[in-house]
Amino acid sequence: MEERSAPSNISDPAWLLRRGIELLGASGRAMVVDLIARARAASPGDPDIGAVCRILETHKVPRFHATMLQDAARNRAYRAAIEQFVPGRRVLDIGTGSGLLAMMAARAGAASVVACEQDPRLARTAREIIARNGLADRITVIDRPSFELERQRDLDGGVDCVVSEIFSENLLGEGVLGALAHARSELCNPGAVFLPERASIRIALAQAPATDEPPDEVEGFSLAPFARHVSASKSIRSDHPQLALRSAPQTAFEFQWTADSDPPASAHAISGLECLGGTVNAVAQWIELRFLPGHTYENAPGSGHGHHWLNPLTPIPPRTSAAGDTARIRSWYCDEHLTHREI
Repeated sequence: MEERSAPSNISDPAWLLRRGIELLGASGRAMVVDLIARARAASPGDPDIGAVCRILETHKVPRFHATMLQDAARNRAYRAAIEQFVPGRRVLDIGTGSGLLAMMAARAGAASVVACEQDPRLARTAREIIARNGLADRITVIDRPSFELERQRDLDGGVDCVVSEIFSENLLGEGVLGALAHARSELCNPGAVFLPERASIRIALAQAPATDEPPDEVEGFSLAPFARHVSASKSIRSDHPQLALRSAPQTAFEFQWTADSDPPASAHAISGLECLGGTVNAVAQWIELRFLPGHTYENAPGSGHGHHWLNPLTPIPPRTSAAGDTARIRSWYCDEHLTHREI
């Protein structure tokens, strides 16, 4: 490794930053963990080295990791379901992040807990957090994605329960369909429980702040074709004061994992949304997670503050609707992508 052959560079902030970013871009995150540790040891208390190490520890780590931990409704729903269904089961936590759900499972009496995390930087921190909470002897953290786990080698024959929180604001964007299908076929014992058991994509007509359109002309030049590279959709917080639903919600898609088969990788649906009246200019979308009977989480618009998932908005032609008017919305997903349009 270059950094070991030139140890004097480890104290040079510019070299450290460039080398760290290079390793992160080349799937060398495991080496970055070692690089950061050695840089701090070589220059203890150096503010420039400390600042560079912080850059490398946060580079391309999504901000949602922090807001997710602050979502009290989410945390309560997971804890209640884990305490009811995990005791005595062999548990796999996919995408453990901070290790929170794995620790909930261990505390609830899981027979064993394996937590996987594809980013070695987060895996290292999860191990530190788990040890700090006295659970290092009950949780094994593996710094690989679930796709790279093996039933015998890593899970001692298979697991009875999969806990996951790999949901994006459109539900699908973190590869949940592929990850849980792989877990079912390659990592689980027959009859394994998934937490959450199912999830839904919910939609409704809405009045929402208008999306900013890119300008057609700048400094006398026509830039209209650039609009094709700018998404018409945007996402806002569920408690945004200018977001109001203008129809009863409907479920566009439902995905069930504690079942005999996996959800399809692609599907479409048509929803007839009956207007409540008022200005309509968007389709609002949110997610609902169901943790077997009695435990749910939903970040519907107007349901309160503190949700870390945002509400995606798809613009539709604006109009003033009358109560009882109906809008037909075609929704389609494929793998990690989701679209809505009025038909």
